[in-house]
Amino acid sequence: MRFHILAITCMTLMALGYAPICLAEVDNKTKNSTHNFPNASQEFVVCTGWHALCSASPDCKRNGDKADCDCMRVNETHIVATTEIQDTAVKRLTEVKCTNVHPCDVDQAPVCKAIKSGQYEVDNVKYDWVSTYSYRGWCGLLKNVTACDLKVPGYSGDLYWAVCDAAPCTENQNPSDPDRPLSCQCRVVEDTPFVGMNGSCTGDNGGIMSSMPLWAWDFQNNTYPFPMPGYEYVQGACAPLESDPLPQR
Repeated sequence: MRFHILAITCMTLMALGYAPICLAEVDNKTKNSTHNFPNASQEFVVCTGWHALCSASPDCKRNGDKADCDCMRVNETHIVATTEIQDTAVKRLTEVKCTNVHPCDVDQAPVCKAIKSGQYEVDNVKYDWVSTYSYRGWCGLLKNVTACDLKVPGYSGDLYWAVCDAAPCTENQNPSDPDRPLSCQCRVVEDTPFVGMNGSCTGDNGGIMSSMPLWAWDFQNNTYPFPMPGYEYVQGACAPLESDPLPQR
């Protein structure tokens, strides 16, 4: 399948639009960040073009260790967590080419090419759509996040949530929600604290939500506790419209 790609060559341009987000999830590898190791693979690579976005997916349907999430279809700059790439060949190529010593620029990572060309393969099936991370709707979502810690006494939310980073997706010809025409097969996480993206710790309509681990968000400072590509632009786009203070003399 071919798509008309409206190229976005700079993360800044993306932030001048709607200041987006995905609930992209980050592997525990990021928690124990490898960015200090020069030979390590890049934790995130940046691509442009069409992708699935599962930010507003609070009602994923569990199916064993997977969850079927209805997701958006968007065309904008997006970010891939390399540890979550499910195409084993593409993952290896990306890890070898994109390192901290020789980082890949926008669209240079092999996974970007695989996603654009419909060559992203999982279990011998090639997919035209892949769920990745972008900042669509970021400012609005920030107003409605909550900590869901299963270890807190009296917790009554979900015990499961879905990770949709780099998940393969298919087109739903008759979607119940026209704004979410893609169905992504996300992995399910159990008994792990997460971020409630819809203002609660319970999914909608008996489902579970697509989210990220609790340690991946700093609620006090409303930011990631690790380097995330493009976030500096989004912070600016979401800031109040006012002058910055003059530097002290």
